[in-house]
Amino acid sequence: MSLNPENIVEIKGLVKRFDDRAVLDGIDLEIPAGKTTVIMGGSGCGKSTLLRHIIGLLKPTEGEIWIDGENVAGMKEKDMNRVRRKFGMLFQGSALFNSMTVGDNVALPLREHTDLPNEIIRIIVKVKLELVGLTGFESFMPYQISGGMKKRVALARAIALDPKMVFYDEPGAGLDPITASMIDQLIHDLSRKLKITSVVVTHEMKSAFRIADKVVILHKGKVLEVGTAHEIQNSKNPYVQQFIKGEPEGAIPFYQTSDAYLKGLLET
Repeated sequence: MSLNPENIVEIKGLVKRFDDRAVLDGIDLEIPAGKTTVIMGGSGCGKSTLLRHIIGLLKPTEGEIWIDGENVAGMKEKDMNRVRRKFGMLFQGSALFNSMTVGDNVALPLREHTDLPNEIIRIIVKVKLELVGLTGFESFMPYQISGGMKKRVALARAIALDPKMVFYDEPGAGLDPITASMIDQLIHDLSRKLKITSVVVTHEMKSAFRIADKVVILHKGKVLEVGTAHEIQNSKNPYVQQFIKGEPEGAIPFYQTSDAYLKGLLET
């Protein structure tokens, strides 16, 4: 089992190579249970690849991925599907089925993974939609609601099976600042009320610092820094400061030659 019972996910020595390039290069990471961990980094840093490994869509070249006491690295698909029932997933584009009502979208995991009667499923769907502030929206179609509402429907679906963990891939993508902040508040509230472990992949600074108990900064496939929001904001690392402030000049050059770019890829 994983070394620390306080962690619901532990990653040890995770390496993922595509041809000669290591997209993930020796990741060691602990995700504490019942907390919100935010994973950040620039484009190409490996954060999406890391998320795909945790949820079992990719297999590592090397290393271990412990989820709730089980090493899922190399796990057979049948066993991985059992582990996946412990977590929900909010995709960047919401990933709702346009041909299905809001209620049917939320009910889908219940119908796929349980033998509950339709009446019980309807009650659960109603409760989950109420939790995300969408009371009475069961009969609406996805095209009839806004982008922010679609995110909330997707979140209701993600928590339909009462998971221990929920993974969020850029939850604020494509939303206006007010709606994005509402989604952040919802993530925070659900994490506290339902005692869910939340793992959020984002590049939105305001969002990250609003909701994070723990912030992980990735750079070139490695964990560059880990800390609370306050610790990251006060980091002495020049790359971290450039990244969180969004400055064009600093540790990451704006102007570079093609040779320097290729060299950087080979070094990751």
